[in-house]
Amino acid sequence: MGKKISREEIIMALVDISFFKSTGATSLSDIAERLGIKKASLYNHFESRDAIEKAAFKFCGDYLSAINFLPPDLESVTKKYSASSVLKGIINRYFRMHEKRPLFQIYTFVQSQKYFSKEASEIISNEEKRLHAQTEVLFKSLMNNGKIFLPEAYKNSCIHWFLSGINDTLSNHLMQKKRLIVENPATGDGELFSLPVDDSAFEELDRLIDDYTRRIG
Repeated sequence: MGKKISREEIIMALVDISFFKSTGATSLSDIAERLGIKKASLYNHFESRDAIEKAAFKFCGDYLSAINFLPPDLESVTKKYSASSVLKGIINRYFRMHEKRPLFQIYTFVQSQKYFSKEASEIISNEEKRLHAQTEVLFKSLMNNGKIFLPEAYKNSCIHWFLSGINDTLSNHLMQKKRLIVENPATGDGELFSLPVDDSAFEELDRLIDDYTRRIG
């Protein structure tokens, strides 16, 4: 009796392999070998390799859309702590989430395809809109508790520039981490992310937030 696999396992195999190889260079044979099955078994779940890739984008988009970086007790947090402390805590946690699997692989998979795939481009666009909406809620809470001041006429542009800095720092941090991992391949999942920790991105992030909150405090 053959090994039973799920559609999600096939999708994640494609995403995982794409972490080390380009998505276009990842074949059905690569996926089957990763899963320890025969290539023909993949056709029990998908009609083609393109169908797997299409399903992978749908899976990644759904996974990313479910992430909310705002704490459930946002109002009490923004009331108790300074704007700088609140933003550092929330954004640092957001970065740490992206360092872990499967979010790390999902993020780099989508980012690597943004210039080649309409689906990837749409995922990133939707992600930007969702992050903007969540950041607007965050900033409104900080404003209501007297921690920052943003004139209504400049609120959207202030949020835009804040997110641009955060996203650029996150993207550079994860792509550098990916390069380090690819250059030092490990044999097991437990070893994959056990390379030396580089917190320079977090130091840069804290400086960015300190500078930003001084301007709007």
